[in-house]
Amino acid sequence: MKLSREFINKYNPTFKAKFLYSEDLKKVVDYSVKHKKFEKINAARKSIDKVCLTTRIKVEIKKSEDGKDCAIFTKFVPKDNVIIPKVYEDYKVAKVTVLKNKNNTSILRFVMGKIIKMGNNAPKNNLYKKIIG
Repeated sequence: MKLSREFINKYNPTFKAKFLYSEDLKKVVDYSVKHKKFEKINAARKSIDKVCLTTRIKVEIKKSEDGKDCAIFTKFVPKDNVIIPKVYEDYKVAKVTVLKNKNNTSILRFVMGKIIKMGNNAPKNNLYKKIIG
């Protein structure tokens, strides 16, 4: 099956199952689609989804004080009085992890690599434990 350019340009992948939507996450996913890595990042997302059922993760990209790009992973858990969280207000911040891009690579590539790495052998790898655990 051959895909037309119009279909490829209109393809908008959904990537928000256990990740909260942010513009920075959308940029990372668009970057992965552009560089043909969407299957890897989606497999990582599914691996993370299987492990943490109620935890949500928000990805942000910022500049640190020294001018380097940083990836900020914020872990959200449901509030104590909420049984089934449905909206953003049903969550509270549990942990914030800042990862600095020490290499001179693209920040989008850096974040994509961290999400893929976090999904590899999800509950047992050190990056997963650092961000989620």
